[in-house]
Amino acid sequence: MALGALLAVYLFSAFTLSVISTSPEHLVCQQENKIFIASNGVHLDLIIPRHYLTPKLLNSLELPIGVNYVAFGWGDKEFYINTPGWSDLKFRTTFKALFLDSESAIHITWINQKYPRWTAVPMCDIQLQLLIDYLDKTFKKGPANNILEIEASGYSEYDKFYQANGNFSFVQTCNNWVNEGLKAAKVKTSIWSPFDKGVLYQLKKKNTIE
Repeated sequence: MALGALLAVYLFSAFTLSVISTSPEHLVCQQENKIFIASNGVHLDLIIPRHYLTPKLLNSLELPIGVNYVAFGWGDKEFYINTPGWSDLKFRTTFKALFLDSESAIHITWINQKYPRWTAVPMCDIQLQLLIDYLDKTFKKGPANNILEIEASGYSEYDKFYQANGNFSFVQTCNNWVNEGLKAAKVKTSIWSPFDKGVLYQLKKKNTIE
């Protein structure tokens, strides 16, 4: 009974705070850049054109030639590595990710072309720099300020995992990590969005209004 009530409160809060927009500082600048948001129906990724990334990060990622876009996702390290597909989902892994302190990871995927299903987010130079700074701070760094690759195979030949800061939970989810990145970049988005639908709703609403 108590568990059901808590779940109801969580879902109500998630819905309410997802549809309420933030009020970011207004920046006087031309939004001549575009980053993208992609969803697989559950999980959001930030997709950034390669030429927007800093030379240092590009060198660290060692991307193949011909890569034009890089997708960044954040989440629980064990969940990421041990759950390449929904058929691999286990209760223990899910419970640990949602309720226990555990390490997080950044999952990067390199992509050669833009897809119509991506949601574009216009940004000016200042916003883009704020987003890149947010992304850079998510990477856990080594003694030489280098990003730390996780010695585990990706899901394919087109992706890698890196150590990350922060702890995944039912409050700070992979989708809210994207939402917080948009907040950091002064983009109008949800107050809190543990699910992908809130972020996508805000971006669609913003584009409809404009």
